[in-house]
Amino acid sequence: MARRLSAVEGIEREPRDRVQMTAAQEAGDPQPADPAAAAIDPAGDAGASPGILLVDDYRENLIALSALLEPLGGRLISADSGEQALRVLLRQEIAVILLDVRMAGLDGLQTARIIRSRPSTRHIPIIFLTAAARDLAEISLAYASGAVDYVIKPFEPDILRAKVSVFLELSRERAERVRQTEARAQAEAVTRTVRTLQVLSDTALTNLELDGLAAELVDRTCTLFGADAAGLLLRTEAATGLQLQASRGVALPLPADGFLDLAEGPLARLAAERRSALLRGGELPVAEPASPARLASLMVVPLLSGVELLGMVLVGSLAEQRFDAGDLELLALAADRMAIALDHSQRFAHGRELVQTLQRSLLPERLPHPPRLELAARYLPSGLAAQVGGDWYDALELDGERTAVMIGDVVGHGVRAATTMSELRNALRAFAIEGHSPSEALHQLDRLVQATLGTGMIATVLFLIVDAGAASVTLARAGHPPPAVRSLDGRVRFLETENTVPLGISDATRPSESSYPLAPGETLLLFTDGLVERRGESISVGLDRLHRALRHAPADVESLCDHVLAQTIGTQATDDDVALLAVQLLPETDGPLELVLPAQAGSVPLARHRLRRWFELNVPTLERELRADLEVAFSEACTNVVRHAYGPRDATFGASVTVASGVVTIEIRDTGRWRPPRGEHGGRGLLLMRQLCDRVDIDRRPDGTTVRMQRDVPASQAVSS
Repeated sequence: MARRLSAVEGIEREPRDRVQMTAAQEAGDPQPADPAAAAIDPAGDAGASPGILLVDDYRENLIALSALLEPLGGRLISADSGEQALRVLLRQEIAVILLDVRMAGLDGLQTARIIRSRPSTRHIPIIFLTAAARDLAEISLAYASGAVDYVIKPFEPDILRAKVSVFLELSRERAERVRQTEARAQAEAVTRTVRTLQVLSDTALTNLELDGLAAELVDRTCTLFGADAAGLLLRTEAATGLQLQASRGVALPLPADGFLDLAEGPLARLAAERRSALLRGGELPVAEPASPARLASLMVVPLLSGVELLGMVLVGSLAEQRFDAGDLELLALAADRMAIALDHSQRFAHGRELVQTLQRSLLPERLPHPPRLELAARYLPSGLAAQVGGDWYDALELDGERTAVMIGDVVGHGVRAATTMSELRNALRAFAIEGHSPSEALHQLDRLVQATLGTGMIATVLFLIVDAGAASVTLARAGHPPPAVRSLDGRVRFLETENTVPLGISDATRPSESSYPLAPGETLLLFTDGLVERRGESISVGLDRLHRALRHAPADVESLCDHVLAQTIGTQATDDDVALLAVQLLPETDGPLELVLPAQAGSVPLARHRLRRWFELNVPTLERELRADLEVAFSEACTNVVRHAYGPRDATFGASVTVASGVVTIEIRDTGRWRPPRGEHGGRGLLLMRQLCDRVDIDRRPDGTTVRMQRDVPASQAVSS
């Protein structure tokens, strides 16, 4: 053998010049019949283990390579041309290819490119052999053709054998993994496996909310495996550990807070290694605090999305021999499906959060505060589509008495629906500001749609103008549901109009316009069809449901919106987005001004608007400068309550204004406990109040604070309220 190895080491050639002497001839041994030719068998044994393919158009080189690689124990297959090698690859499994670069006919580089182009062979590593030591261009081409190595003769036999043995071992491991995969596929055909997986898959398909999905998966897993305990741990946002999301049965061997630190412990090691295990007896970690019923066996399986660890599933029993390797394999299969469902649920939740953020960025950040109107709005995204929708609403003050209110729905979901919705909203705002009536504004909007988006782009819009001074509402509709009106005694009616064709359908129909009286205290409710439409149900059923909800709704517009959603939608997932906008006409106040408002920043401008309107109606002779002073003092007092009285909790405050005996008296009342100012900003509100008023008294008590401000009014300006 030593003699043969020296011959291999000495095989060199310049282009097309080869050593003709074989190792056997040099040793004086008789010439074999034709060993290389005998080794060439394209048909081969398709079921045999992967072999080593030697490709060289000189038989002597094939004989020498065969002798060198024979100790590896691999199946050696020889081919004397590129064409012959390709035929071998069609029939046999190959672990590694040793390929001569320069061959007659189809050379090594061309052969390698063909091998790499075939899906069934592109994974096979190729080691190029050549005697051209200085041809850098050829070396570059060889690696570009997919070579894993480029060996220049003469080479060290031990090194070449080591390189080939690595790829041979990798091929054997790959074959073993394929065998294991096939065994797992066979296991899935077992009835119990199919039933278990089907039950868990049904859960995954019917539940998208993470909490509900996790609880249902744990319950079903515990039942299917006849376990005494089961738990599902998921990766935390900080990615430092796993948090128990849902559990059932006996306490699991986890810390009291259900948090598994991935830095230490047997469960942490299994998670880090992405490995399943069946733990028994002393192998189990101890629960904190210790449980009177201690598990005797525990199956631990990671939940993986690719290589990413999503969490772990734990299934335990009080009996040490309750589970076996078959149960662990079945749980691993079930975990694959759990991971898909959980990953989908988490992605859906994240996508839905992004959609809601985008949707709200396209809606008005805040609604206006007209002096005699209360407005409130809600938007509820579809529970079945993680895409931005086309529902929208808007409102803007046109002058001291009139307010434009609008709502619409662009058919479909996605970016196109969202951008179209934004275009329609902004265009309608412009038409309203220009002074167009509702009918004319919708007509202009329809012309814009057909000119820019074309016919077939369907959208519905409701546009109305509330005139507080005239106590009336004028509206026009383009295919949108009519608004509902709730009176003070709870009666509900819908405001109908004619010619309600959606936008983008026809330019021959112009929306008609209708006017209705709106009494003080009555509430308008504008809504999109997602509130009343259900698949497989007549829309009249939905309108009746809305009618009943409005009849018993609270008078406050914020509470009214929440009540309507609770009674018509509830907790069910909707097929479509829902938008609603409530507008209430407030009665004129001919006595003292009395307000009860949420202790929120948005209440400050609203309170100031109400005070201004009250002055206009009740003290019209009050000078503008004096009125402005009182408005500023009033705003500062309200701001102090919002900032200092309650802290981060829901609360309300009261305000009252009276004029008597030539004195305007303003009181702001809260039931909180004031906190000292924080930071360097603010702190000048009380100073302003004292400078703008003649008298300021602050009555602080354990049950609340009352701020009383008074300003003397000349007799010629005062009118008692």
